[in-house]
Amino acid sequence: MSCLTGGCREGESVFRTRPCPDGNHAATGQSSEAGYTFVEALLHLAIFSLFFILFAGFFRYSAEMAHHIGDPSSVEWELFRYELADYLGEVEGVHILDGGSRLRIITGDKVTEIGHYPAASLIRKRVNDQGHEPMLTGVRSVRFSVEEGVLSVSAVFMDGKERRSMHHLLQTKK
Repeated sequence: MSCLTGGCREGESVFRTRPCPDGNHAATGQSSEAGYTFVEALLHLAIFSLFFILFAGFFRYSAEMAHHIGDPSSVEWELFRYELADYLGEVEGVHILDGGSRLRIITGDKVTEIGHYPAASLIRKRVNDQGHEPMLTGVRSVRFSVEEGVLSVSAVFMDGKERRSMHHLLQTKK
């Protein structure tokens, strides 16, 4: 009879143990392994050091990006620069108006005027004397200047920060 079907004899156990093939057992504290070696410790230390360096580098990079992206005027200024550069691709003429506070860009049959409006503290553009599209907000003053085919833009924001940019003008060939 089987012990599982209830036919166990008195003193007989349902669970049977067998000795380990090599004679070692966890309960006796004996093992066939040599243990934790010095080489393993050095390997673990090297891996930990590599992760620490990567972790520290990530936080340093994140802090720099948060500082740069955390400043709204910086992001807005970069967008303004890229949009302005797009208008300056190939121009027939660039004229500075109102003592440097406005810029007129002539490209084919399109005339784009970009100027500072101090009452609204912003820079906005008009295309062919139509529309008023804001390009940059929170601007106290702006100065455009052209020298030797290079347009310089200098803007002072309401918080006192000053940003500058230079753009090379490419004249269209007629």
